[in-house]
Amino acid sequence: MRAKRAKSYRKAMQFYQQAFGFREPYQILVSPDFILAGVSKQVPVKARLEEAVQGQAKFLVTHCGISELLKSSSDFRTQAITASKEFEKRRCPHQEPIAGLDCIREIMGDENKNNYCVAVQDDELRAKLRTVPGVPILHVKQSVVVLERKSQVAKDASKKMEQDKLGLSELERSMLRAVKKQANEGKSEKRKKKKKTAGPKGPNPLSIKKATKKPQPAKTTKSLTSKSGQEEKRVGSIPVTTPAATTTGTKRPRTEGDSSVPAKKTATVSGTPAASEDGVKHKRKRNRSAKNRGTANDSAAAVSQVPSS
Repeated sequence: MRAKRAKSYRKAMQFYQQAFGFREPYQILVSPDFILAGVSKQVPVKARLEEAVQGQAKFLVTHCGISELLKSSSDFRTQAITASKEFEKRRCPHQEPIAGLDCIREIMGDENKNNYCVAVQDDELRAKLRTVPGVPILHVKQSVVVLERKSQVAKDASKKMEQDKLGLSELERSMLRAVKKQANEGKSEKRKKKKKTAGPKGPNPLSIKKATKKPQPAKTTKSLTSKSGQEEKRVGSIPVTTPAATTTGTKRPRTEGDSSVPAKKTATVSGTPAASEDGVKHKRKRNRSAKNRGTANDSAAAVSQVPSS
């Protein structure tokens, strides 16, 4: 046997071992037509069957199968009977012998309880056995014993058995269903609660904020200095000339209401826009009152200096 075919047969039997519990020596149920086909093609049946299953095997033949070989009219009848004597006899429940294929069909049933491998040539029986999960089927093809591929039924049954082993028990499944039911009820209650609809969105508060006025610096009285070093102040429409301050550091005494001396700058307190605006207004009012008092004093001084005619 080729190495590639032997490897595929070994994998197939490992599948049956893991999925359905097959063990060596494998029990091979041999049909009478398989024995006749092997003898007619000069195939050593026992040796080729052991090669196909890649292990030791136990060969079984039913009483119905032996009686069918005895009644056979084939030219290889004698050789087939001689070969069947090397096999173990498998008891069947039939009082009167029936056809060997029908006997095997009844023994196998709908499930392979005894983990039999079946060696058969009949196409109809092979098609029936493919519907039974976990049945390795062998037949002779051109003087070679062939092990058929795993059927889809066997693959599905193996997958289901694995899920049952790794899955949950019936008690765990019932508990899981109860938990899922409670979770679904909680979700339905949450959905029933009316969702609050958001009202119309207002404008951006930063876009409608009123612009604040920047505080303006206090206005000081501008003085005009003549070329002679004297300061001239305009009081109304009459220019008044006052001596300029010397560079020696002497200061002219400040009279009440004199606006020539600049007022001390008041520090602006940073705060709210309303507070800064009130401070500016108060400062302007104070400067105007001081200016008015200074203008009145200067006018009186100018009138007193005019010579009488």
